[in-house]
Order: sequence, then structure tokens, then C-alpha cells
Amino acid sequence: MRLFNMVIAGCILLSSVANASTDSNFVFDFGVVRHNNVGEPIAFEKTTEIPIVNGVETTLYGLVVTSATNEKFNLNSVHIVPIKNKNGGLKKVMGKTMIIKKRGAIFMRTDFDDLPGDYQMEIYIDNELHRTISYQLADNSLAKR
Repeated sequence: MRLFNMVIAGCILLSSVANASTDSNFVFDFGVVRHNNVGEPIAFEKTTEIPIVNGVETTLYGLVVTSATNEKFNLNSVHIVPIKNKNGGLKKVMGKTMIIKKRGAIFMRTDFDDLPGDYQMEIYIDNELHRTISYQLADNSLAKR
């Protein structure tokens, strides 16, 4: 099962982001990328309820991290999915470490066979846990373009 298709973006389309959470020198925005009728990305909507299928396509969602300074930082993530591992705990998927200056992102795309349920993304900056984001992958009832 393809659970996560990682997409890393250096430049982020942010037309409207509300209620960003802060952590010392960082702002964390989590949500979905909205598209127009021809499939072009037009907005980033902050939400923790992610539709698995959005219209006839899967959903692009993720996190944008913005630093208050221009200093470089390492950004990494661990994704906790609602699948039991061999030891009975939840499965964890390690993200790729990126070196970021000012703004970086961790984006994922849902897959048609993703399981609805509660997920978490642990956000590490310079190898220190800064934030754990809880979100839900849901069926099509949440979908909108």
C-alpha cells in the first residue's frame, strides 16, 4: 500500500493561512492545498480533517514551517499511522531530513487505499521534537475543491 507520496516544496502557495501556531522562532501551518476547476493549486487551507479523495483526485496536504530568522535549520518528520506493527504499537514512517532557510514544507498526497483514521506527524527541528500534529484522514464526506 502506498501510504505516503512525499512531495517536498521549496516555494509554497499560501494565499490564506489563519491561526498559525507558533513555537519560539517558528510558525507551523498544517492543512490542505485547494485547487481550481482545472487542477491548479490556488490556496492553502488550514485544517486537520483531510479527505482521502477530493473530488476525483487524492488530496495534497501537509505542513509549512516558517522561521522568524534567516538561519538555516534541519527539518524532519516522523509519521504515525493507524496500522499496528509487529510489536503491537502503531507504525512509524520516517521522513527525509531537509536543510531549510526561512520556509520549508513537508507535503504528502493521500492514496486511494489509505485507511481512514487518526494520524500524527512529529516535527523535528535540528533533531529536537518541536510539535506533534494530530490529524484525521477521512472518507469523501469532507471533500471539496
